[in-house]
Amino acid sequence: MLRLVPKPKCITFDCYGTLVQWHQALRNAVGAVLAERSVSSVSDTELDGAVDTLRTLSMEQQQRPYRDYKTVLISSLVETMTGRGLSPGPHDGETLLSFLRDIPPHPEVPAALFRLRSFYQLAIISNTDDDLITGTVAAMGVPIDFVVTAQQAKAYKPNHRLFHYAHSVIGVTPEETVHVGMGQVTDLKVCHEMGIQAVWIDRLGENLHPDCSPAAVLPDLSTLPELLAFDA
Repeated sequence: MLRLVPKPKCITFDCYGTLVQWHQALRNAVGAVLAERSVSSVSDTELDGAVDTLRTLSMEQQQRPYRDYKTVLISSLVETMTGRGLSPGPHDGETLLSFLRDIPPHPEVPAALFRLRSFYQLAIISNTDDDLITGTVAAMGVPIDFVVTAQQAKAYKPNHRLFHYAHSVIGVTPEETVHVGMGQVTDLKVCHEMGIQAVWIDRLGENLHPDCSPAAVLPDLSTLPELLAFDA
């Protein structure tokens, strides 16, 4: 059950996947890299496999000593390509990043965020670099009060350090926020461990991990303003 009394001071959001079309952007990016490498006959299954590998490698690298996200992505791309018998090209990294600098929001997101601004401060807590997320946040068309990145905290979710850093920047305690996210390990599990109320955005129809205990589950952000409506 979601508790809104006392009123939360800030609603925090995961960005990639939760607010914006990250999975499609990453798929487009990997497809473009393969096209530049003259891999024109790649099937959808092969492309999806490459994307899954890149995502898995990226998440693994985020748990090692900190490196910026662009470096993590490019390193993961090189390993993905090499694992498929392809020689990485000199421009592969920039091709990948070019698709990830201005990711469009999910269709319902701008309106939902605009409505929530009437009640709350809004913040993003994201496993990314400052310069990589700037265009994506701007594309939402809604002012975000705080954009806190792994680059600033020198730590990636699910490391609690990123959440602690974000709360210090925003000026809130964990109990004074509600976190909205799609990732179970990176967001929901951390919220469970830190005592943060969480709303799970289940866009993919996944099974909920037993270590996660969101206060609410929604398929997208369409009804989030009603869920978080505060009239007191």
